[in-house]
Amino acid sequence: MRDVTEQEAQRLISFATDRLGRQEGNGQCWTLVNNAFSTLGFHKPSATYNWGREIEQLANARPGDVFQFRNFEVTTRVENDEGYETETQSRGDPRHTAILESIDANGVATFLECNVNGSFNVQRNRFRLSTADLDDGEGTRTTVRVSGSFTIYRARKSGD
Repeated sequence: MRDVTEQEAQRLISFATDRLGRQEGNGQCWTLVNNAFSTLGFHKPSATYNWGREIEQLANARPGDVFQFRNFEVTTRVENDEGYETETQSRGDPRHTAILESIDANGVATFLECNVNGSFNVQRNRFRLSTADLDDGEGTRTTVRVSGSFTIYRARKSGD
């Protein structure tokens, strides 16, 4: 077995983006990834919720990697002179599967996923993966608190 190339990982992303706004299979989060793996000829290990070779550090994640969340929650509080707003996003009760589309230099990740936000349709969502305290220098402070965990998997394929 070998890791999928970046080009092959892009095919996983394309599989998901082609289905944005529509339900894939039964609409469960893992079905999107499972159907993509099957269609693209990626290897699915027999272990439940295992999607390939484990990537140990977030810094090594790349587009097309599969995230397996466990009881993951991101709470973002944005505070300024006018007050504050708090938003909480949860992934995994207890587990959730999503495809990483991108991650920016500020640690904000974009995922392709389904069975979130009350919908079984494939959707694109952005959120931070780590705790942060941010100040824009103009009076707005953002506090991000993260709990739970995730495992990152790199898809594998039989050697060609």
